This record gives sequence, structure tokens and C-alpha cells, in this order.
Amino acid sequence: MMDVQLFRIDDRLIHGQVVIGWVKYLKSKRIILCDDDVVQNDWEKELYLSCVPGHLEAIVFNLNETAAYLLNKLQQNDKTIVLVKSPQILAKLVDTGYIPKQVNLGGIHYAENRKKVLPYLFLSPAEIACIKLLQKKGICIYCQDIPTGKKYKTSNIID
Repeated sequence: MMDVQLFRIDDRLIHGQVVIGWVKYLKSKRIILCDDDVVQNDWEKELYLSCVPGHLEAIVFNLNETAAYLLNKLQQNDKTIVLVKSPQILAKLVDTGYIPKQVNLGGIHYAENRKKVLPYLFLSPAEIACIKLLQKKGICIYCQDIPTGKKYKTSNIID
């Protein structure tokens, strides 16, 4: 099974840090946004896709379409970034059989039930439990907001 260039959890999905920072740094050719809600909302889908420069392929898939693509169509050197907005979505994707080697925890913003872990990362107890379960399955999860930013092993910063 092939692995993507960057598998990122970020509740903003496609935005400047991804398009300008990560895509440019990795010289990516494709972004896959995996989100069941965005797939069903034409306005939101168009909004995300409008943020992507013309030289870059961008696809919005639901969870099952993403799994099928990653398991069956991803080729060596595809230079693909996959974006999901929560650890729970990653866990559902893992349940389909696709297990990324590494996952970038890039940004989850403040909400009432979340505690601050890093300036760009706020996690709820359920999200922390989900991350720990994913790590037990052998997935290396690290925190890094931008390519030049400090990289933290998630296991060192969450309790």
C-alpha cells in the first residue's frame, strides 16, 4: 500500500498554511479533502476548491471514496496531501483498511470542551483518547503547523 506525502488533521481543511506552506514545500500535485459534510454542500465544496491554485488537482471525497482511492488508486510518487478535520475521521478511515504511517496534527481550534496543547492545537478528552488509540495501531502522529515549524511527537505532549 502506498502512503501519501502528508496526511493532515486540520479543522480548517484547505487554507493558506496547506496551499502556500505545505504544498509548496512538498511540491505536491494533489490535495484530497475527505469530509462527508463538505461533499454534500456544493457551496462549501466550491469555496474550498476556489482556494486551490490551478496547477494543483483538488478533489473532495467522502470517507468511503477517500478510502477506495487511497487503497486502490494511489500510485508511487503521486505527491498527494490528504486532509481531514478530526482524529475521529482518521479513525473511521483506518477502520476501512487504510493506515497511514505518519499523521500531521496541524490545527484544531479552541472549543469549550477542549484544552490547549499548543498555540494551534486544542483537544477534547475524546480527541485525545482517539489519538492514543491510533498510536496503538502503529501510526506515528506528530504536531507541526507549518513545514518550518517545530515538530512535536504527540505522545510527548498529551496525557
